[in-house]
Amino acid sequence: MTTIVKIIIGVLAFLLIVATTSAVYYWYKKPVAGSGTGYEKPPAIPVVTKIKIVEVPGPTKIVTIEKEVIVEKLKLPDWIKNNPDEQAIASAVVAPYKGKTNAVGILNTKTGVGNIVVKQEPLSLFGFVNEKEIGIRAGYSIKNNQEIDVYGKWDFARVGNVYIGAYVEANTTGDGKAMVSTSYKW
Repeated sequence: MTTIVKIIIGVLAFLLIVATTSAVYYWYKKPVAGSGTGYEKPPAIPVVTKIKIVEVPGPTKIVTIEKEVIVEKLKLPDWIKNNPDEQAIASAVVAPYKGKTNAVGILNTKTGVGNIVVKQEPLSLFGFVNEKEIGIRAGYSIKNNQEIDVYGKWDFARVGNVYIGAYVEANTTGDGKAMVSTSYKW
C-alpha cells in the first residue's frame, strides 16, 4: 500500500470518527427553547444561575403591554393568558444567528418600564454542526445531454467558517458519487 493511500485512509477514518461523534452529540443534545413553533421559557444563561437573587425596592406601578391584545396578536400560551400575575413588559425580535444569543430582561425601578437586551456570543473556533440538505437538480451537461441529479449533503463539523461534511449524488447518466465535502460560508 502506498503512502498516499495510507494518508487518505487515515484522513477518512478521522472524518468518520468526527462524523460519528457529531451524530451522537446531536442525538443526545437537548433542543434549545425557541426551536419549536410555540412560546417557551428558554434556559437561563449558565453563569446567571450561579448569581444570588436579591430584592430591590420598585415602583408602585409597572408599565406593561396590554395583556389581552398581546396574547391575541402573538398567540401567547395559556399559562400566560390565564395567570393574572404574568404580564408582558417588553418584546424583541432576535436576529437569526448560528451561535447563541443571550437575552436579559431589564426593569427600570424608577419608571417601571421593562426592556430586553441581547448579545450574540461569538462562535468557537471548532464546533459540531448538524446541517442536512437533500435536493434535485435538472439541466444540461457539457455534452449537451439532459441530466437530473439527486443529492444529499450533511455538514457535521466546523472550523472557523470552514464546514466539513459528506456529499452523495446519483444522476440519470448512471453516475454516482460519495465524497467528502469542505465549504467556506460567510
